[in-house]
Amino acid sequence: MVTKISDGHPPHCPGHGAGRDWLERLPAGRQNRYDSGEMICRPGMTHNRVFLLNSGSARICLSAEHRELTLGCLKPGSIYVTHTRAWVETLEPTTITSWPIEQLTLLIVEAPEIAITAMREVGQMLQQATSLIEDLAFRSVESRLARYLLLEESTQQRQTIELTGQTELLASLLGTSRQTLSTLLNRMIRDGIVARPDRQHLTLLDTLRLQQLASVS
Repeated sequence: MVTKISDGHPPHCPGHGAGRDWLERLPAGRQNRYDSGEMICRPGMTHNRVFLLNSGSARICLSAEHRELTLGCLKPGSIYVTHTRAWVETLEPTTITSWPIEQLTLLIVEAPEIAITAMREVGQMLQQATSLIEDLAFRSVESRLARYLLLEESTQQRQTIELTGQTELLASLLGTSRQTLSTLLNRMIRDGIVARPDRQHLTLLDTLRLQQLASVS
């Protein structure tokens, strides 16, 4: 069930600060809360919006004929525009603040100096989708997994990283099966490349080897 919360400006959240002044210049946005497994947006929506994910997490995916491809994940501070053909599904209870895309367009017309910053923010998902397509076309699953682990280490800034969702979600994000992903992770554990203190975390023990695996097509 989607529940509307009182309108207002977005609260402070990770990623919301330096370089996000343009968000503060938008009118008060609409805030909504979603339960786990609900759709924030889907293809065919008549009213496109730009939204900021305040809390929780969601995945961006394409779906057709009993197959799904996860394009990326949204975390607190992520910005997304709903004009694409992708679905956005919540992975846990999630809150967002959203604005009609026309309000962003009007802001850019009134203050063109913020256009570069704003467009860089809303265009980040296109860059992620392009990287995903490149990985699927040119890299092995093992190489994609190594690249994912190194990217998460850089993003989370710690040696022990938190994995993206459950195994099924991570497998979808890497464009492989759950069984193949589990096999590769177990091999990396046996080879001393990573350690798994629990189901949701991995400790990267040999980043040099991961870099070598990531560079293999």
